[in-house]
Amino acid sequence: MRITAVSNRLLMNINIKPLKTLPTMTSISSKKRTWKCPAIKWVGILSLFLASCDTPKEIGDDLFSVEVGLNYSDTVTIKSSTVLIDSIYTGSPNTLLVGNYTHPVLGTAEAAAYTQLSNIDTLRAKSTSVFDSLTLRLAYANYQGDTTKTQTISVYRLLDSLNRGTDYFANSAVRNDASLVGRHTFTPRPIRSKAINGDSVRLDTLRFRMSDTFGRELLSKYADVTVGAGSKGFRDYFPGMLFKASATSTGALIGFNPGYSRMTLYYHNPGDTTKYNLDYYFSLSNALYPELLARFNQIKSTKSGALAALQNPGNIVSSTATSGITYIQAGTGVATKVEFPYLLNLKGNRNVAVNKAELVLTAAENIDLQQTIGQLSIVETNATNRTLRNSYGLKYLLSEGGSSVLTAAIDPGAKTYTFNVTTAVQSLLVGKQPNTGWLITPALTANSAGNTRIINESARFVPLQAMKARLKIYYSYIAK
Repeated sequence: MRITAVSNRLLMNINIKPLKTLPTMTSISSKKRTWKCPAIKWVGILSLFLASCDTPKEIGDDLFSVEVGLNYSDTVTIKSSTVLIDSIYTGSPNTLLVGNYTHPVLGTAEAAAYTQLSNIDTLRAKSTSVFDSLTLRLAYANYQGDTTKTQTISVYRLLDSLNRGTDYFANSAVRNDASLVGRHTFTPRPIRSKAINGDSVRLDTLRFRMSDTFGRELLSKYADVTVGAGSKGFRDYFPGMLFKASATSTGALIGFNPGYSRMTLYYHNPGDTTKYNLDYYFSLSNALYPELLARFNQIKSTKSGALAALQNPGNIVSSTATSGITYIQAGTGVATKVEFPYLLNLKGNRNVAVNKAELVLTAAENIDLQQTIGQLSIVETNATNRTLRNSYGLKYLLSEGGSSVLTAAIDPGAKTYTFNVTTAVQSLLVGKQPNTGWLITPALTANSAGNTRIINESARFVPLQAMKARLKIYYSYIAK
């Protein structure tokens, strides 16, 4: 009887509000309520009351000051477009790009490579040494396009030195001598030899003879100790090389690996059966500097057809003009912009707590995974469609719960990229970020100065299906 009396007094003093029905949202493509039975919640609350010895006034004051809403899941409509972004950084690449590639929608991408080279062993020739040959080996790293067509690579001597402290972009250029120091016509064969475990054991290599005049000039530098010893003295004498495909060479864009490529000077001494050689490298490093030599790729792009409007940074083409497909291409500045025109309708006049949010982008069904961009990142933008920046370079979305770049790798089976954007969507809903959308770009990395940049070492691309782009949100309403 004592317990019954206490429970009756509790129920008389607590003003229990009836459970409200939340209004139905509009402008959302789909919605599912995932709420639990309210009766079970009230049974649990009353159980707490009956077991307590506090006075009725002190029980439940904080609990009923806030109305906790039900749990929901929604798929928000996305507006997708193809845009042209600015500042395509191509300095210090892992791949030297030479040649051109033409796509029926993306147009033509043409690349030339500027690079330093140097020797680490001292040239120990003599006044009587005889020049034999100067050979260039360029190891294939990757390719894109038609490799059945014959191409011609021309090699020129740079007049101005490259500098690792300089930021080089896709439209950068350095003066070069008009005289050739090498030329080679070939049919690309970029096929890797594989070991049984699948590892690459040998890269196919393009090998050709350089100018004999240039070779004899190099041999004559044995007498100049500063130049013959290599390092900065050699680079001051010889600033570097330009590799460029001839205007008539069309078909493929070839990526050469600087770490496995080299130029070799061969010579002998009269009366000596030993054959001597000296290697000049395109990639050198030591304990203090991971890379000593400067290099960059110059990439020119010519747009036509549906994307012809992409002439200047900030230009945009809706997916409706490209048959429901948007594009992302490395090296040329082509990116996809996603916008959420109805996202704020989710909030209404209430507070929303985002439990989880995922952005899912689906590639076209007929993509070639070997030629597709494997990883994508998200960069912030505004109404001008430009990349936003801060003191660390490009302003990117952070990985959930971390400080690294938010990056998604392609699922080869589903052909989708999935980003966890929980915190970013919450920021949009509470007004911390302007609701103008995001730019989807090739994966980001950091340059030697620690600034973030987009990886631009190829012209690989990925077409995305705009109609299958999804922003899935799991959330709760919290109204005070």
